[in-house]
Amino acid sequence: MYGVGLKVLGPLEAAVDGRRAELPKGGQRVLLAALALNAGQVVPLDQLLDHLWGDRLPDRPRGALYSCVSRLRQWLDRHAPGSAGLLTTSSGGYVLELGPGELDLLRFRTLMREAAAAGERRDLAAQSARLREALALWRGPVLANVRSDTLQQTEVPRLTEEYLRAVEWRCEVGLALGEHDGMVGELRALTDRYPFRERFWWQLMLALSRSGRRVEALAAYRKVSSQLRAEFGVDPDLELRRLQMAILRDDHSVLSL
Repeated sequence: MYGVGLKVLGPLEAAVDGRRAELPKGGQRVLLAALALNAGQVVPLDQLLDHLWGDRLPDRPRGALYSCVSRLRQWLDRHAPGSAGLLTTSSGGYVLELGPGELDLLRFRTLMREAAAAGERRDLAAQSARLREALALWRGPVLANVRSDTLQQTEVPRLTEEYLRAVEWRCEVGLALGEHDGMVGELRALTDRYPFRERFWWQLMLALSRSGRRVEALAAYRKVSSQLRAEFGVDPDLELRRLQMAILRDDHSVLSL
């Protein structure tokens, strides 16, 4: 609309007409990130105050917030004249109006919906392509350059969960497409990075088993089982235990495509 683009699937970035723009500093950066994460939705004043200052509110918190909003509008207008209109006041809060072409998070969610639609058509190749395109938008730790305890403790974990579910889904589609050998290395890296994410272990065991590496699949089960018992005193979940038994029995009804 105004040539302003934002990226939140990694460190916060801003661009104007495709050229990277210098980010605002301090509270304006936090405000920009909080509004971008909820683009098109009203973010209540109290929520914004929490993201900006937590329990260290200034003497006149709402006045301080209004001042921060005003400076953010000035930042928008300075980089793209007229773009201050993207940040509007609504009942009880503020809204940043952005579309999928202006915010990577919205583009990611659009691609995820397209992947779901491809799955309903049983078009696994298209589904895999949409998922890969969606995941390519992620650039590293979410909002690593935004200093806000509540954003880091509430919003970032929710986004990270969206990412991990998308990765799990893409791996499921890859297994359904028969990409077992090619996925083993990636799944090993995922289980190393997220050692208590049991679905990645299930996918790794299945990929190994379907690649004719039965002993390695059972070794993977022993590893995750040992880690879960040592850390939490629990056994692997039922799906993992069932897969282990299927591998031991060489049950092709479970292990085959």
